[in-house]
Amino acid sequence: MSFLMAPLGEVLAPIKTWNPKRAVKTDPFDYIDLSSVDRDEKAIIAPTPTVPSEAPSRARQLVDAGDILVSTVRPNLNAVAVVDDELDGATASTGFSVLRVVAEKATSRYIYHWVRTPAFVADMVRKATGASYPAISDKIVAESLIPLPPIEEQRQIAGILDAADALRRRRREALALLDTLPGAIFAEMFGVLTTSNRFPRGPLSNLITGFDTGKNLAPASDEEGTRHRVLKVSAVTKGEFIESESKPLPAEYSPPASHFVKSGDLLFSRANTSALIGATAMVDDVSDNIVLPDKIWRFLVDEEKAERIFLHYLFGTRKFRDEVSRRATGSSGSMKNISKDKVLSIEVGQPPIEMQREFSRRVRIARGMRTKVTEHLAELEALFASLQSRAFAGAL
Repeated sequence: MSFLMAPLGEVLAPIKTWNPKRAVKTDPFDYIDLSSVDRDEKAIIAPTPTVPSEAPSRARQLVDAGDILVSTVRPNLNAVAVVDDELDGATASTGFSVLRVVAEKATSRYIYHWVRTPAFVADMVRKATGASYPAISDKIVAESLIPLPPIEEQRQIAGILDAADALRRRRREALALLDTLPGAIFAEMFGVLTTSNRFPRGPLSNLITGFDTGKNLAPASDEEGTRHRVLKVSAVTKGEFIESESKPLPAEYSPPASHFVKSGDLLFSRANTSALIGATAMVDDVSDNIVLPDKIWRFLVDEEKAERIFLHYLFGTRKFRDEVSRRATGSSGSMKNISKDKVLSIEVGQPPIEMQREFSRRVRIARGMRTKVTEHLAELEALFASLQSRAFAGAL
């Protein structure tokens, strides 16, 4: 059963606007601009307290709790959110189309779920104007067609989608917690190894026997005829290995065996900005054609004294990264560099290998849990997409 289609504007009520700079009151107000909305979570996460005299020209729209905000800028990103009770009476940017649903004609949650659908997004993208800064108007949003079943059926659809959405949100929250778990385990087991005397201290050269690195090579002009790829520094800067952050090498270049990246490698960025130098990543899996550049080192670890996973989390601590940055050379704001000797001479607490292995075991368990939750989330994403499609087609 398909639903009758109606213009979205038919179920909306007008909203009030104001000009803060002309207002008599001087009390700060909450301002919701485009950056306030997390487009992945579909939530307002960071409204800005603003005094009327300093309000930007876009601060005009007075919103109520329950209003739906739809960004009219770059509609492909689908920055959508519901105004919660704490932001009742806040001011929203004119970069949003504010949807205030008339309760007798539609339910707010139903409309909220509709403006998140691929069908609505595709319609807005198709009607957007401006190549570099695509945007739509309130008029375009209001004239867009929406499937409009009876209100009771709208409530049922919204309830089903709310429940499925809540499951996805809980899985995402679980993933976020699992992402922090290894660091928490490290802090509990070892503390701050760069300053603590809890364990015998010594230079990193006690744990690391040396480094492998690659060459400074000019990339190929295009992908055609190339076999090997060299990592960019950005392959490790996030603390995780990203193989796609690589570029092609000339077809005639044949790298030596020591330059190839292998599963299990611990990679270290020896050149970057002050904030990013010393970033370290573990390689879980990698293609057989990826090679090291000159700005990334592979640690050669003394496996009788150190575990790679332990070193990875040690090098990721704020204190260690600060020490690497302090020892690096280069002017402020530019690319900085650190020598092998300076890294190997950093003194740290060195827990017994048995303790490091126990930490590695716990991290592997946490990673296994994360993999399972990720798989469950993917299943829920597919389920939500299916429910969403069927719901608005009248097929639930």
